[in-house]
Amino acid sequence: MDLIFFKVAVVFYLSSSMSYLIFLVFPSIKSTSVALGCAVVGFVLQGLSIIHRAVFFGFFPLGTPFDALSFFAWFVIGLFLLLQCRIPSPIFGAIVTPMASVLMLFGSTFSYQVREPLVPILRSWWLPIHVTLALAGNAVFALMAIGGLMYILQERLIKGKRIGRFYRLLPSLETLDKINRHGLPVGFFLLTVGIISGALWAGSVWGFYWSWDPKETWSLITWFAYAAMVHQRVVLGWRGKRAAVLALIGFGLVMFTFLGVSALLGGHHAFKGPGVGAFAS
Repeated sequence: MDLIFFKVAVVFYLSSSMSYLIFLVFPSIKSTSVALGCAVVGFVLQGLSIIHRAVFFGFFPLGTPFDALSFFAWFVIGLFLLLQCRIPSPIFGAIVTPMASVLMLFGSTFSYQVREPLVPILRSWWLPIHVTLALAGNAVFALMAIGGLMYILQERLIKGKRIGRFYRLLPSLETLDKINRHGLPVGFFLLTVGIISGALWAGSVWGFYWSWDPKETWSLITWFAYAAMVHQRVVLGWRGKRAAVLALIGFGLVMFTFLGVSALLGGHHAFKGPGVGAFAS
């Protein structure tokens, strides 16, 4: 049943993506309402998939690449829906829903089966604490990066005096900078406690807190990058385009740490490679 919920959620996210893209070409309130409605239904169905999977397997489902990518997509959509309550912006949806769809489709190329017997380390309550914090932080950085991309586009349109329909669809520069300003401390806090919880988990299992595993190393690099952004934003007063560019660079580091390191560099967090995908069943 969890797989059925997952597949139907992907269909709704894809439908939402299509509706948002239609809105960009043929603006109408109806298309945005349909797009937002599909995103909400997809979010609920994906949540049911996660809950059913947790109940069925008897532990929080975050032990596979399939689960991690699904959870990441779910957090991104959830933050987008929260953002819509404060800043209604269809163009955000036109980026977020395709992103979530791609994450879930990519995750579906990995096996959704949980190996039995389950590795003892994954039965720890540190698993949901550590991974949830890390993925929630990644989702905040994703929204910041999208806002940063929009900021750069908006600024170019203003400087080029191309004040057309697309310009009017974008949130104001002040609003986009506010997303960066409020998102940075939240994302940095989640990243920090995510790393700390991972170290505590490692200490409880292996007796040492840090092993310089590739993902640990790149997580630390990402942490220093965002720490520098916090310093530049708070102490040096960086804002606007410079903050937007840094948000994009930071998210690039986040995605490399999340996907690239796991796939390419191995270590304790390595993806084991595609297996029986969710859409192969």
